[in-house]
Parts: sequence; C-alpha cells; structure tokens
Amino acid sequence: MVEPHSTYVWLDFSEYGLTQNELDKRVAEGAKLWLDGGTMFGKEGVGFQRINIACPRAVLADALDRLEKEFGSIGV
Repeated sequence: MVEPHSTYVWLDFSEYGLTQNELDKRVAEGAKLWLDGGTMFGKEGVGFQRINIACPRAVLADALDRLEKEFGSIGV
C-alpha cells in the first residue's frame, strides 16, 4: 500500500475478472459494505472500489476482514 494523501483509498479488484455490477454486488451483498464503485468516477474506475479510512481502526479492520472473506474464496 502507498501512503495515502487523503482519507480515501482505492482498492483494485480488476484481477478478479468481475464486471462492475458483479463487483458492486459482492461488496454490497456479500461483504455487506457500502463503498464507492469506481465507475462513479469515470470509465477508468472499472474494477475499483473506493473506501474511506477515516474511521476507528476496529471499523476499518472489520471492513477489510469482510472483504477478505468475500473475495478470498474467488482466488486470483
């Protein structure tokens, strides 16, 4: 990870080969998180999700654990 210059971090899911709709659904329904889908920032955002890390460490750790559980089963 590169040291961020803001409270948002971009997560790259492009290696999973999911459509943006599939990615958004896995994040929202599988991991039960509400992140910013990359395409809301333009076509360059396909395959990305944006997460706000300006929260208590325990909340961020929980969110990352949920993502790991949801996407760990896919394998890259």
